[in-house]
Formats: sequence, C-alpha cells, structure tokens
Amino acid sequence: MKYPDFFDEVEPIDMYDPLAETLGAVEDGKFTYNYLDMVKLAGHSCPTVAGAWIMTSIGLKKLYSDELPVRGEIRVEMRGALDEGVEGVIGSCIGFITGAANEGGFKGLGGRMARNNRLIYGVEMEGEVRLSRLDSGESVELAYNPSIVPGNPEQQILMQKVLQGVATLDEKMRFAQLWQERVKRILLQKELWEKMVTLF
Repeated sequence: MKYPDFFDEVEPIDMYDPLAETLGAVEDGKFTYNYLDMVKLAGHSCPTVAGAWIMTSIGLKKLYSDELPVRGEIRVEMRGALDEGVEGVIGSCIGFITGAANEGGFKGLGGRMARNNRLIYGVEMEGEVRLSRLDSGESVELAYNPSIVPGNPEQQILMQKVLQGVATLDEKMRFAQLWQERVKRILLQKELWEKMVTLF
C-alpha cells in the first residue's frame, strides 16, 4: 500500500485498553495509533481528519499529561448534531482512538469496560469537542480552525475540474498532491497547533 510519506512522520498516540488486555487481544493492553490508522477509518486524509487527530492528541495530553490514556474510559461530546457538517466524521475519528462509541457500542463485561453511550452529539458547550475522563471527571473542550493553514489557490480550480469530471490525469494528480501538501503542513507544523486549536 502506497501513501504519502509524511503520514509516518506524524507523532503517534499511545493508549492503554483494559478490554484488549483482559481478552488477550494485545499484550499489556497497549495500542499505538498512527495517523494512517485514522485515514483507514475515514477512508481519506483531509484537514478535517487531521483536525480530529490533532484535537485528540492535544486533548489526551491535557487530560493525562505523562500518563498513558485509558481507552474506553473517555467520554467524547460533540457540539454539533451527528448529521451536521463534518461532525460525524470528527466524532468517529476521535471515538476510534479513545474507544468512545454511541449507543451501538460494546456494552461491557459484567458492567465493566463498556464503550457505549460515550460518544454524544448535540451537547451545548463553548468549544466544538469535549473530552472527559470518566475516572476523575476532568474535561477539556477544544475547537479547531484549519483556515490558519490555507490551501494553494490552484487547489480550488483543480477541485472544480475534478468534481466536474473534466480534469486530465495530470490535473488529478496535481490536485491530490496539493491537497495532501496542505494536510502535511497542518499535521507537521506543530508550532501552528496552538493557533489552530483553541482550548476552553
């Protein structure tokens, strides 16, 4: 499988999953997630998926500091409705890493290690996303603004051609290249994360 090299340069997210440890899925219950994993879930790489990755990374560091975040013990709340804009995409991506699922998620073993009812949409808040530790109740709200890293003006012109089905092969390749170049800048220029992500 061939994908942009910069995917491998994105700092991974480490999690501890007690369910995985209990059921012997992963030794010591330790998972390492890479940006490519989130891309596989979403089926694409874009500023929205990159933003979900960044908000997850920042949010978990705020909640757990140097501790290993506990997958399945984090509630994810979204300000927007499930069918509003890209809310569903962001929620799914963050839920993938944190283990938070909606009412259809895993119900737990003997009342423990459940994942259901931990991804909730349409919640009033200042930010766009709220991550909360279920053990301590500590929470953090975040909002993401990718316009801090604008795309190449050529990208919009090429996108119209691609969507209209009139782009040449070279134009399609150029569009894809420019698209991922922006995502690369968003993910790898970590000094801009503080400008793109607001904490509440």
